[in-house]
Amino acid sequence: MSQQAVFIPPESDRVEWKQSLGEWKEIVETCAAFATARGGTTYVGVASDGTPRIVQIGKGTQEDLANKIKLNTDPPQFPVIEMTGMETTRLLTIRVEESPIKPVWAFGRPVKRVGRTNQYLKRDEAHRLMTMTTGRTWDALPCEMFTEKEIDRKAVRDYLRRTGMKLSTPLDDLLKNLGMPETSSGYCNAAVLLFSKRPQSFLIETEVKCGRFEGTDSVNFLDERTIEGNILSQLDESLAFVRRNTRQAIRITGKPEREIVPEYPDEAVREALINALCHRDYASVGTVQVRIYDDRLEVWNPGRLPPDLSIEALYRQHASYPRNPRLAHALYRARLIEHWGTGTLRIVEACRGYDLDPEFLCQTGCFITRLKKKAVAPADLGGATTPQVAPQVTPQVGRLIAAVHGEMTREAIQEAIGIKDRKDFGKRYLHPALIAGLIEMTFPDKPNSRLQKYRLTEKGHRLLQRHNPAANQQR
Repeated sequence: MSQQAVFIPPESDRVEWKQSLGEWKEIVETCAAFATARGGTTYVGVASDGTPRIVQIGKGTQEDLANKIKLNTDPPQFPVIEMTGMETTRLLTIRVEESPIKPVWAFGRPVKRVGRTNQYLKRDEAHRLMTMTTGRTWDALPCEMFTEKEIDRKAVRDYLRRTGMKLSTPLDDLLKNLGMPETSSGYCNAAVLLFSKRPQSFLIETEVKCGRFEGTDSVNFLDERTIEGNILSQLDESLAFVRRNTRQAIRITGKPEREIVPEYPDEAVREALINALCHRDYASVGTVQVRIYDDRLEVWNPGRLPPDLSIEALYRQHASYPRNPRLAHALYRARLIEHWGTGTLRIVEACRGYDLDPEFLCQTGCFITRLKKKAVAPADLGGATTPQVAPQVTPQVGRLIAAVHGEMTREAIQEAIGIKDRKDFGKRYLHPALIAGLIEMTFPDKPNSRLQKYRLTEKGHRLLQRHNPAANQQR
């Protein structure tokens, strides 16, 4: 059979042309791309215009190419390589079947055939394909380079304490109990998140970013922090950040002891954070984020809802679809998760009795839990049967409301109370007074307006009158 008689189909999602074996690296990559998709054939000895070329085939060429493909793909690929044409010239066909395990990597990168091109996969897509084809979730995959010397014994003891297990329990027994035994490949990702001295050394984006913003947008920070460490310490420190950057009130119930009422219910915030840390897509780029604004608190975590779960289902009883089942089981054992699939319901329930609307939504590849304050009509602020809630006024806020006369700019108020640091003034003086409802903006719809000024609210006037009647009468 002559070389000219060979039928060469056009390039497509299952066909690739190569001119010579000098392009062996591209041939290896195409084999991996075909295997990740639906399989395909590479024709070696074809010019860019589709005409056959002469390909020199030396002794051992076929075996050499097969070895290169095997050694540079993962999982290794074993294509069928055939030669057609005359003895001294050959047209090679390299046929690759679809791989049952996906994606297939070439030279350390996951690649897939899309149309007539080979495309590298993003990390999250690669892990999703692996989960679908192997049944191994991200938290069960081995963490390269992580060894026992990286285990934080204090974190292990803290976990044992939370679970009620004996503090003397050996590490190997604990990990086996949690379904995370050390294997020949090392420790799994879930064990690293729970017990590493610094998980971020191995899993870079496993951190929590917290921010308290001025107003209702993400322009100006009043406070920010990036929290690293193991997953349980991240939970504790994130909750501490929320407490530091939200106000508390005193509910007067008629009893001798005062009841402290947080701005956002502790259980709802804790549940939103646990859900984010437990169920986020750790294979995707991004971090868990806690965002606090004047009118809402949000917890963002990378990853979309499972295909079988809708936003509407989160407001009622629904099945559980843990993205990281080993991690979820460990947090259940630590008494941080009560029952899988009920976290969103506990958030909704915890917000009852608060002027909050809990919302769940997906946006830009993230799942968001939002605790948004309801608009309260003036008639709802009082009433003989409503428990009185007195705002917690710090000395700094007291100085600020005593200094405000009429409408004043931010700079004028700073000068009046002798504060030069703009960030400190916003964090400890202006922002707490705003969220307490003691002062208000003259342009509330344009918080960053250059013409922005501040004035006392009726609530601020009343508070000032109680503490300093003479000063208030002079206004």
